[in-house]
Amino acid sequence: MRDRLDLMDQGSFVGLRALGHQPCTFLTWTYDRPVDLDAVARFNEGLMRTLLGRLVQRSPWPGGRHRWVAIASAPPLEIETAARPREDIQDWTEELGDRGVDPEHGPGWRVGVLPLTDGGTAVTLVTGHTLGDGLCKLQAVADAVQGIERRPAHPLRGTVRRRTVFLPDLVAFVRALPSVVRAVVAGIRLARAETRGATRGEGGMAVGAPTQVGEPFRAPAACVRVDQAAWDAVAARLGGTSNTLVAAFAARLGERLGRLDADGRVTLAVPVSTRVEGDTRANALASASIVVDPTGLADDLTGLRAATKEALSDLARRSHDIAAVLPLVPLTPAFAVRKAETVAMGSGARPVGCSNHGTIDPAVLRIDGAEPDDFWVRLGEPGQTAADLDRIGGLLYVLSGRALGRVYLSVAARPVGGGLDREALHGLVEATLAEFGLTLAAATT
Repeated sequence: MRDRLDLMDQGSFVGLRALGHQPCTFLTWTYDRPVDLDAVARFNEGLMRTLLGRLVQRSPWPGGRHRWVAIASAPPLEIETAARPREDIQDWTEELGDRGVDPEHGPGWRVGVLPLTDGGTAVTLVTGHTLGDGLCKLQAVADAVQGIERRPAHPLRGTVRRRTVFLPDLVAFVRALPSVVRAVVAGIRLARAETRGATRGEGGMAVGAPTQVGEPFRAPAACVRVDQAAWDAVAARLGGTSNTLVAAFAARLGERLGRLDADGRVTLAVPVSTRVEGDTRANALASASIVVDPTGLADDLTGLRAATKEALSDLARRSHDIAAVLPLVPLTPAFAVRKAETVAMGSGARPVGCSNHGTIDPAVLRIDGAEPDDFWVRLGEPGQTAADLDRIGGLLYVLSGRALGRVYLSVAARPVGGGLDREALHGLVEATLAEFGLTLAAATT
């Protein structure tokens, strides 16, 4: 069973195949010097021995549990031949993501190197959600840098024949049937407990007309840095923590973008790590919902701090019910996944994603043996169309972390119907930070 995907990991894979796209994480290091290419190549090879160094092999049974198989070699390092200006780094990372990663057919990740016209270098790692959540990927980078092997002894890809697993998978499927029945009952109970509010769009950007299907686009993204000492001083002054301040920033930005419910509140969707020591799951996450009135957050964080504690307590109370429905994952058809995405993400709450990586392990910063001049992480979803986002009520996601004496804030946003570009998003981010008395550090992308 050690090789079989955890149900949440299989759910991520099922979602990718049903929707045709998946969230991807982009880790970017920038240097004011040439990078040590030999060290970066060793880092890339080292990823093969981490939790990223595996792919999914499907069960021969519809509704069966898929399994992990190990890769025998790392994807090649992708070194660009033409230098580009520093302001092109984010566009280049998106182009790297557009080349594609796939958790079944590979490559599972891409590492690209871009020489800059000013003599510097950018390095980006892009990989999809099925192979790991944010903390899994950061751990994989640290492991690769330090030469730590964390990948279990999965069979090599291509060595597991369908005929040899046909009967064991059938036996496992039959044994899982009682849990599937219980999952159906639990799912009905959870569905009845769900409440939905009406959508209200005033107070922020106007909601435009739905976009035509298939229109090519990239969701606007703004990645900014704030001095860490200044950030912590504001959090303390307002009676909060660094994490609370990230949530308050996300809520205030959500108000500016009109992501309010009928009562003028913002719903923050906050991933909560359930990863433990020795965990080999790719995705070890739960999700807490924090409903907050965004007014007054720039003056006082104590109410939001209390609401966060209550949401985490509620998540702990609901965790068993949520886990109980997971056995349905292998049996869920693609059309049901697509329907569930629309219902969950397009709810009246129009949730604001808010994720925090905390302080980055120093090993993550040393992929070429020394620290970079800048580092940040952002999320993107190559292959997702404007029409996809319109169908689920648009997008606002805030990702934060702490590295090199700065707090990075990576924001992806798109109102229904568009009407927002990267420059305008930067303006909204800067104006929201100003509400808290914060200004941007020199590095922004």
